[in-house]
Amino acid sequence: MPDLKLIAEREQNPNKVTELIKQSQFFTDLDQDEMEMLSYWMKAFLAPAGTLILKEGLEGNACLCIIVEGSVNIFKLSSPNDDHIKVAEIAAGASIGEMSVIDGLPLSASAISLTDATILIMTRDDFQNLLKRNCNLGIKILYRVARIISERLRTTTGRLADLLAIKNK
Repeated sequence: MPDLKLIAEREQNPNKVTELIKQSQFFTDLDQDEMEMLSYWMKAFLAPAGTLILKEGLEGNACLCIIVEGSVNIFKLSSPNDDHIKVAEIAAGASIGEMSVIDGLPLSASAISLTDATILIMTRDDFQNLLKRNCNLGIKILYRVARIISERLRTTTGRLADLLAIKNK
């Protein structure tokens, strides 16, 4: 399985990280100054197709990943058979890993790049430091993450209701 390849971090290429933030659909509500500030807390990676980006159950690897280009499959370990079941395909502009950034718990699913993907990653520690050092920007990111989690919970609840309706027929 290929590994993530670091392509930019603030110390070596400040403009590259800012340009990727600007390119991402995730950060459309940020102004230029906020994007530049955010670049201090993020690193950019290339994930060749087939790269394990996040591994379910892994502790101490909490991070917010923004898919800038490409797509990623999300897999969940099924208890009865120990099979990995594909539960979602995440496209450019979306995020993964956001729950672990908020709660610090082990990752709830695995993510593998379906195509070559460019991703921005912010660790939980960096996110907490951002909240301490630039509260307004941190709150904007936190609010965006909360909206995403809410949307995904609504979708999941709808899917569960559909499955229960089929089961109860």
